[in-house]
Amino acid sequence: MIPPAIVPHYSYKTTRLASLLLLVFLSLPGLAWAAGEYSVDNVVADASGKDTTDARTKALAAGENDAFKQLITRRAPAKAKDIIAKTPAREVSVMVRGFEVIDEKMTADHYHATLRYNFDPHAIQSLIGEPAPAAAAMPTAPATTTAATSGAQIQKPMIGPMPADATPARKAVLVLPVYNEGTSLKLWQDDNKWRNVWYDAALEAGGGLVVAPLGDFDDRVDVDDSNINNATAVSLARMYGRYGVGQIYVLSAFYNQKADPKPTLEVTVKKLLPAGKVETSQMNYTIHSTETLDTLLVRASNDIARSIYKLQTIDPNKIEYDRLKDINARVNTSDIREWESLRKRLLTHGNIVGIKLTSISFYETTMTITFKGTADMLGKTLVASGLRVMQDGDSLVLALR
Repeated sequence: MIPPAIVPHYSYKTTRLASLLLLVFLSLPGLAWAAGEYSVDNVVADASGKDTTDARTKALAAGENDAFKQLITRRAPAKAKDIIAKTPAREVSVMVRGFEVIDEKMTADHYHATLRYNFDPHAIQSLIGEPAPAAAAMPTAPATTTAATSGAQIQKPMIGPMPADATPARKAVLVLPVYNEGTSLKLWQDDNKWRNVWYDAALEAGGGLVVAPLGDFDDRVDVDDSNINNATAVSLARMYGRYGVGQIYVLSAFYNQKADPKPTLEVTVKKLLPAGKVETSQMNYTIHSTETLDTLLVRASNDIARSIYKLQTIDPNKIEYDRLKDINARVNTSDIREWESLRKRLLTHGNIVGIKLTSISFYETTMTITFKGTADMLGKTLVASGLRVMQDGDSLVLALR
């Protein structure tokens, strides 16, 4: 069975930008990976699987291991046996800078291809103790995004510490928007509204540093909704090169209709780090009375895109922990005495230096909290004061315990 055509969602702005980039690319001189000392030609990758995607994944994994063995045997024949035995497949995958499809054939459950693999010269020379290769030996061309065409190539990133003479780390971030329906996950499905809103959010609020995925064949080979929860920087290594990014975030959104006090979009942000580590944080967006779920998704995606942009452009060495900051907050209170008691309690903590009453009604009080330190420090202070804390965009929703 031939896989159905994949038709990603594209907005008018996305299509217009893609057309512009294509014109710029076509105006450049031809770019190609240089076949050289750290390349292996005519590697045959062949495997069967439950479907085409499964077969291709198995074949490419076996192909890069075969290419690695050939390269090590060629460059260090005396040490090859020991090096190959001590190098696990996941480390081999990281050392592959890219591969080129010379020829390929596929059926419903089988994949066969002839490939050229290009390895990171610095990683190989470090592994076998060779002198550092000249900079000219480094492949420099960006990859195409289509691997199904003969001669196509996929560039992989260098994960981990970069050599001193390498280019600076990329600041762009790829977001993988996953929608959690409670009983199932959606990633590449056409009705994943959470992913669809990210095309515009990346363009309008990402400052050029946030990238939304295409959801094409290569993306679906690398990850799908069945294994996205276990994704790591290593398992998604190929995506770094295809999208030209330095980081990947998995954004899992769940619309909790039973949240207190109002239904809330709960977004789990997973930042994939080297060595299989994951840094996790939570962002919550309480629905406004004038919003629908669709407009809530738009608001949340734009806010997160702006947050990622700010994070990527801030120099962590220049953060001023003593600088005063303001944040708006609202809390359910029954009368003015309850508000005064809460205000006095909060001001006993050192990092909250001021609270300004904005409005008060019979059920809710809104305020501006002036604090120093980080937002995490403020959150811990509020929890220590006996409050439940939820984030609603750029403001906080507080609830008395």
